[in-house]
Amino acid sequence: MALQLILGGSGAGKSHYLYETMIRSSMEQKDCIHYVIVPEQFTMSTQKDFVMMHPNHGIMNIDILSFMRLSYRILEEVGGEERPVLEDTGKTLILRNILEQKKEELIYFKGNIKRPGFVDEVKSFLSELYQYSVKEEDLEQMIEQVNPGSMLYKKLKDIQTIYDGFQSYLKEKYITTEELMDVLYEALEQSEKIRNSVICFDGFTGFTPSQYQVLERLMEYARDVYITVTIDEREDISRVGEPFKLFHLSKKTIHKLYELADKKNVWIKEPIYPEKVNGTLYRFVKSPALGALEQNLFRYPFYSYKKEQKDITIHALRDQKSEVEFLVRKILHLVREDGYRYRDIAAVSGDVEGYGRLIDGEFKKVGIPCFIDSKRAIMGNPYIKCLDSLLEMVIRNFDYESVFHYMRSGMLDINREKIDQLENYVLAAGIRGYRKYSNPFEKCLRDMEQEELEEINRIREQFFSTIKTAVSVLKGEKKTILAYSKALYEFSIDLKVFEKLEQFEQQFETAGDLLSAKEYGQIYTSVMELFERLTSLMGEEIVSLKEYRELLLTGFREVEVGLIPAGVDQIVVGDIERTRLKDIKVLFLLGVNDGIIPKSGDSGGILSDVERDLLKETKVEIAPTKRENIYTEQFYLYLNLTKPQKRLYLTFSSIGNDGKKKKQSYLIGRILNLFPNLEVIDEREPEVTIEAVLGTDKGQTFLLDGIRKYGKDEFLTGEKEIWKQLYSWYWEKKELNQELVSYVEASYYKPRKSEISRAVAKALYGSPMVGSVTRLEQYAACAYAHFLSYGLRLKEREEFKLTLPDLGTIFHAVLELYAKELKKQNKNWNDVSKEEREQLVEKCVTEVTEEYGNTILKSSGRNEYVIRRIERIAKRTLWALTEQVSKGDFVPLGYEMKFSYMEDIEATHVPLSNGETMGLIGRIDRLDTYEDGNSVYVKVIDYKSGKKVFNIVDLYYGLEMQLVVYLDAAMEQVQKNDPEKEVIPAGIFYYGIDDPIVGKGTSQQISSSLLKELRVNGLVNEEEEVVCHMDSDFNVDGKLAPSVKSDVIPVETLKSGLFSKNSSVASRKDFHQLVAYTKQLMKQFGDEIIAGKTEINPYKLGDKTACDYCNYQGICGFDARSQGFQYRELEEKEKEEIWRQLNGEDGMDEGTKKGN
Repeated sequence: MALQLILGGSGAGKSHYLYETMIRSSMEQKDCIHYVIVPEQFTMSTQKDFVMMHPNHGIMNIDILSFMRLSYRILEEVGGEERPVLEDTGKTLILRNILEQKKEELIYFKGNIKRPGFVDEVKSFLSELYQYSVKEEDLEQMIEQVNPGSMLYKKLKDIQTIYDGFQSYLKEKYITTEELMDVLYEALEQSEKIRNSVICFDGFTGFTPSQYQVLERLMEYARDVYITVTIDEREDISRVGEPFKLFHLSKKTIHKLYELADKKNVWIKEPIYPEKVNGTLYRFVKSPALGALEQNLFRYPFYSYKKEQKDITIHALRDQKSEVEFLVRKILHLVREDGYRYRDIAAVSGDVEGYGRLIDGEFKKVGIPCFIDSKRAIMGNPYIKCLDSLLEMVIRNFDYESVFHYMRSGMLDINREKIDQLENYVLAAGIRGYRKYSNPFEKCLRDMEQEELEEINRIREQFFSTIKTAVSVLKGEKKTILAYSKALYEFSIDLKVFEKLEQFEQQFETAGDLLSAKEYGQIYTSVMELFERLTSLMGEEIVSLKEYRELLLTGFREVEVGLIPAGVDQIVVGDIERTRLKDIKVLFLLGVNDGIIPKSGDSGGILSDVERDLLKETKVEIAPTKRENIYTEQFYLYLNLTKPQKRLYLTFSSIGNDGKKKKQSYLIGRILNLFPNLEVIDEREPEVTIEAVLGTDKGQTFLLDGIRKYGKDEFLTGEKEIWKQLYSWYWEKKELNQELVSYVEASYYKPRKSEISRAVAKALYGSPMVGSVTRLEQYAACAYAHFLSYGLRLKEREEFKLTLPDLGTIFHAVLELYAKELKKQNKNWNDVSKEEREQLVEKCVTEVTEEYGNTILKSSGRNEYVIRRIERIAKRTLWALTEQVSKGDFVPLGYEMKFSYMEDIEATHVPLSNGETMGLIGRIDRLDTYEDGNSVYVKVIDYKSGKKVFNIVDLYYGLEMQLVVYLDAAMEQVQKNDPEKEVIPAGIFYYGIDDPIVGKGTSQQISSSLLKELRVNGLVNEEEEVVCHMDSDFNVDGKLAPSVKSDVIPVETLKSGLFSKNSSVASRKDFHQLVAYTKQLMKQFGDEIIAGKTEINPYKLGDKTACDYCNYQGICGFDARSQGFQYRELEEKEKEEIWRQLNGEDGMDEGTKKGN
């Protein structure tokens, strides 16, 4: 029996020496088993090392194991322990259950049970208790020595309650992985395999108390025990020293091992230090700078390395993505220019999850093979999504989101087009609930043929058949966990999940994505094992489906698919603490920022550092504090930074993912102190080089950007020459040449003048062509958008929900119904009292909302609130409209008045150049008239649910013709009704249906402010008689009163009695000119439409463009940044200039014409 320690700093060759010793011994003592114990994640790589080093390339009597595998090996030999081992997932499930059962007994943690991560914190602390062999009596001792009124006391009492519950649950059923060490300790005494064996331990930075127990027993029975410990040969191993020293953990380990050896009278051999090469550790023969780093990092005193060196560099980047892009550039350079293999290079970080995702994406772009050393969570797998969405669907009673989460999980035999078809129907018809899906759909939507409905029902049946059996078990009252699990198992069989996952696996293998292939190859077994654990642990417990789903999700989150490297020549990307690196020449340490190195303090788990310090006084050993772990992290940093043989790159970023500034880690300062000639290289604005622009996408981004800049000469200094080099490189590469051609064509693509033939236009638009003014306004905005909307009839899919246009329709219907009710009661607007008006509004709103859109307004609580809001706004609107009517002499003549080309109204017939006529249809929201002798004055009002302001410039370009066309049609209709009278245009107006907020004041002041906010906007005939009859405030003995600002129309007079600049007025002649000009525009647009013009020509007027709210942007591909696309720029004109042009004036008055 002997204990042999092999000591030395990182890179001294300890493992190499140990492996050679084991191989030599195994060849000399062939009847003796040699056990090599390493951490779990290192077993495979250690086996590979032994096979490569062994002269026979075989290891018949060398067994490479982890502590866990050693336990199984010994228990197989001696028997005795029959309880299955409870791994992490099972532990989590049991703890979640116990917390729910014991929550009323908890004092401190009662409110934390549902907190995300709390179960993991409890599990972690219980594991700690097992690892440190803390028994029930130890826990009781801790509680007795703590102040009963303290927070720590309450926490410990709760932990005791949970611990007892956990122990009771496991009693005689299971054993935890941590307890396995105790069982192994007892079993070793009976093991024949261990007696006279040679055992060695490599790769450990320390051991837990339960592992030390096992080591004690192994020393007692094994022939020889070898253990490697990383420690500088200059260190005094006879004393443990201060906790903050770099090798404190190693000294503590050595001290404990010697203590155990003494206890068992084991011979302690003199420690062995592997020989150096010319005074240098074996690893750093080719890099003195890295050797100096190993000798001085985290040491006091330290010696600075003042020679020039290029083996260690520090780089400042903008953000994490920039760090990864830098990593890619450097790797490509190392491989292409310096002859390194990918396997010579590794990258590590304190945040492997965050950097790993970025690295995976960027490496794939350029084809760098890599293995990211982290376990893959399975939550994103289609099978998991399928199971979870099935449960979600039943819990949420088949609402839209849950149904299509399930349908789009990727596990159904229904293609995407059919799912889209069903989804469109479900959204439009408002389908929801198990009963709706379990019976054929009956409602035919607008423009839907019966055959379409039948097809949708076939898809519904195909969907429902996959879940019918499972749902019959899942829905309804609470059931046992066994019943739910069995239903999901049978559902998986019926859906042929195993076969589908095999197909996915084969597809990934064919595509070369071996890691994804392995994930899909393991997922079915992982889920089945989870079902087994659930049923064996708590199968007979009765729970609701919601509780079962939470348990299942907890299990899914715990399940991780362990992956092994899929190839030999690849980059290893790993974690500072977990990943084992071997024989690497270049190392990148990413994210050397405060918060990553050292790791930012999280909640610290169940106990805080202060509480852990207090517990030290109880003499019960538990895990170190966060503060102590910082020193341990330094040791891991030392191990990582001394792994490379030739080059070390450190990178940090200036900005975090949240956009805030980030500080560099203290480690940067430490290394700069060791190397006075070392400077941080600022890469935040990297020099433009061919290597830099090749970046992570073969330079595509820079190339495309340069093609765009080339024509405009927007290159920065030095960029153009580099771009030319890159362009030439693409041109010369045969495999990239065609790619380059396509880039250039795409960048200079100019959409052809898009036209369809007259015959096609006629087929699409009909003959005669019929449309609304809105249609022509869309054509004026963009011919292509008009073609898509009215030619191809493309439209967004209908949804069973309330939209802004719906609200506009509802308000219109309420106002129309209100007017009809007044007419039915033979009342004028002014005849109705406030109470009567509001009662009538309530009645109208109720009637409209109950009939609207298949009761959509009754479909949710939110929509019930919308009804109340509609009622409030409608009352405000009818109050304002009544006030406006009351202030003048105009009276409403008609509401929602339809006009059509089928009637004998000239305004609805637009003559076109080919001899045909374009027919117009429309509906005037309100037509008011005032009669005076032989004259009838006409004004039209259009209700708008949004902010709409009349703009003469928009009208000039055909973007806003509606009011003028409506006025023309209304005047013609009035003229037909009363041919003897002169019909005069009085005004055109928009009324914005709104609920404005105004300042405080008296009731009268508030009413006045509201009325001004709700004033109509548009254009008023400037004649005194018209203005006075529209707002009586202007009428003083039939004359226009000075200094009046109207509450109801957009008119204001100055002291002189003239109209102010802000007044929106026009002469009678101007109105007639507007009508004539609008007819001319409509004729022009009509001619172009039937001629087949479908050009992509969106307008731009000031800040407004036709693309701002266009639904077709994804179809036309218009991009103003591309040289091939340009807006149709419309000149911003002053309204005076437009009036002059409309009236055919050239801007000169009579005096000017005569030369004055």
